[in-house]
Amino acid sequence: MKQISEGIKKNQSLRKALHILEGMTKIPAPARLQDIAHSLNIPQSTLLRFLNTYIDFGYVGQDPATSCYYLTLKLTELGSRTRDNFPFQNSLSKYIKQIAKHFHESSSLCIEHNMQMVYIATEDGPDRMLKTLQRIGRIAPMHATGVGKLHLMNYSQAQFLELERKFGFPRYTEHTITNPDMLKAEIDKIRRQGYALDDEECEAGVRCIAVPVRDYTKRVVAGISLSAPVTRLDPCKIEEIVRYLKETGLKASQELGWEPPA
Repeated sequence: MKQISEGIKKNQSLRKALHILEGMTKIPAPARLQDIAHSLNIPQSTLLRFLNTYIDFGYVGQDPATSCYYLTLKLTELGSRTRDNFPFQNSLSKYIKQIAKHFHESSSLCIEHNMQMVYIATEDGPDRMLKTLQRIGRIAPMHATGVGKLHLMNYSQAQFLELERKFGFPRYTEHTITNPDMLKAEIDKIRRQGYALDDEECEAGVRCIAVPVRDYTKRVVAGISLSAPVTRLDPCKIEEIVRYLKETGLKASQELGWEPPA
């Protein structure tokens, strides 16, 4: 029994190593050993051992002039490899490109992770100058985004309450839905109409239309969206975009084994 219990224990050294890496991503500039240790609440001697190992593996660099430590771009390289091997991106990213090319606007593919939305593929229209690669891996709230509200259709009452307890429903703009009952009503509306709208709810001046991607279990496993300034998305154009996105979402869902109701 002792061997079994030891086998399921978590590796504390690995936990600490990940804590340091994640913590350093939140430090905006190269920092001194003592400053990093203070920020992460770790003894300097312990932190130094980890930093030296990170340097050996190329994850951390040290400025010889200031002795400050900083993360290298090796983590970005790993993230890029993971993104390229991620099944959703491999199979569904073509739809994102088609949407962006057709409407000349930004399109994204998102999934839920730990009750938040993660952008795993993004494509701009050919005449836009946005740096989409900076948005890949971006985290966004569920209640204030079209793709997030689509995923809330999967949620039970218990899960909804857990989301409220864990993150709340903070206000990002004057249009953000922060009332739980109003949010539930919005989710019911989305379920009936088959698409979600983020009408300046997450970012002022930006409107987003999103449709669900379902797999063989009929659950929403991803969201496909188109985003643009409100000045370029008038009501007439929204109708056209919704029709196109629904057709695209249907194709993407069938690719993942979803079968429409008979």
